[in-house]
Amino acid sequence: MNETIQSLLIDHDHMRKMLTCFEAQLDTFERAAQPDYEILADSLAYCREYLDQWHHPREDAMFDLLQMRDAAKAASLKELEGQHKNLAAATVRVVGIFKDVAERGAVYLREDLVNSGRELSGAYKHHLNWEEANFFPVVEEVLESADWQSLSEQVAVPSDPLAANLVDSRYGSLLRVIAAM
Repeated sequence: MNETIQSLLIDHDHMRKMLTCFEAQLDTFERAAQPDYEILADSLAYCREYLDQWHHPREDAMFDLLQMRDAAKAASLKELEGQHKNLAAATVRVVGIFKDVAERGAVYLREDLVNSGRELSGAYKHHLNWEEANFFPVVEEVLESADWQSLSEQVAVPSDPLAANLVDSRYGSLLRVIAAM
């Protein structure tokens, strides 16, 4: 398996663990118990700070290379761009809702908050499964070694902040929960 795709699949594993933690806090909130707001915030920050800024742009660059190599196959996977844009917008929307509640005391029905979070989580899970079933196999088949080299040169990739060997104070609570999984 290609090293770039392998790295993205590791990111996907981290994302699934993060989503499990996020959903557990939504479940707690739904029961009218006190969720760990730090885990909720860390999960949303991870989506905005790592996925939207680093992970998805790397996949978008892979898509651009695919378009140059095989426009017909790329056309069949065009929804990737829309998924990335929709996930980013959905994350911003959910962050805004939780921020309104936390900082301004805005009143939302508990059910609306939980449903918004679950919709986001479901969209991410669908996206991960779609990429792994549709996008990754095609780019691995079509892209050539020069393309992968070009990708490495054009897209700087920081370490995933949820990697077990990385200590990133921004996601401390989330890392502790994931490590215990």
